[in-house]
Amino acid sequence: MKNLKSIIRKFTVCLCAVICLGANITMVASADEVEGSSVAIIEVQDYTIEGGMIEAGKEITVNLTLHNTASNANANSVLMTLSNSTGSLFPTYGNDNQVYIGTIVAGDTKTVSVPLTIGDNFMGSAVDLICDFRYETMNMSMNNTATVVIPTSGGSTIGVKSVDVSTHAIVNGKSLLSISYVNQSASNITDAVILVDGNVSSTSREIKLDTAYAGKSYTEDYYVTFTKPGNQEIGVSLQYTDTNGETVTTDLGTFGVTVSKENTETVQAKADNPILKWAGRGVSGLVLLATAAIIVIYIKKK
Repeated sequence: MKNLKSIIRKFTVCLCAVICLGANITMVASADEVEGSSVAIIEVQDYTIEGGMIEAGKEITVNLTLHNTASNANANSVLMTLSNSTGSLFPTYGNDNQVYIGTIVAGDTKTVSVPLTIGDNFMGSAVDLICDFRYETMNMSMNNTATVVIPTSGGSTIGVKSVDVSTHAIVNGKSLLSISYVNQSASNITDAVILVDGNVSSTSREIKLDTAYAGKSYTEDYYVTFTKPGNQEIGVSLQYTDTNGETVTTDLGTFGVTVSKENTETVQAKADNPILKWAGRGVSGLVLLATAAIIVIYIKKK
């Protein structure tokens, strides 16, 4: 009888332990589900680079796409602080390393453009950008950190070192666009084109580049024709098919150009000026008379 009571007592204790353990697992699982759906977490979903390849002393713009991973909680008063572990990446002159972003609603994204300068002593194949986020969500203060590692090539087959567009132009005149780039792959690129978005002629919207041979660097000059006067902005990008057969489009930046009117009125006035016209005719007549007189004198002497 004592053995039976002992067995029943042990069975009861084990059963209670199993029930408590099951209840605890259920509570933890429920807590995780609530936390995952109610607390905003900011992540860097994607990034792009404007300004070409990463080089010492160069200024670039990093476009960060920030994502709030929560399904039903906003991230409010988001403040992003930027830093670099090696001291080779810092804000451009006149800018701060803190960027106020505001609110990123649940499940949404927001793109932030940050102008940065590469240090003069930079050496290496990549540079890191550390993004520290501080914000408020569900009446709680939160912070998390994301790190972006940017390769010197920007991750592209064709690495663009620099792009330059003349800041002044004349309507229907040729304006210079210069580009310096390198084919970083082991294959030739034959279909690279520069795409120009703005008030430019149809022939200027797509400029075909010569074949970019594997491992070779190039510096080329091309021309863009503007169709309207005034302060213009053009967007420049590079498009080509990479070694994997995928179409790559790289944003090279936006450029401001002051376009002057074509000076046709002055040219027309000069062409139609009657005084100049008759003066020209008079000079021509005098030359003919002098020539005739010389001929007559020559004949008389014979």
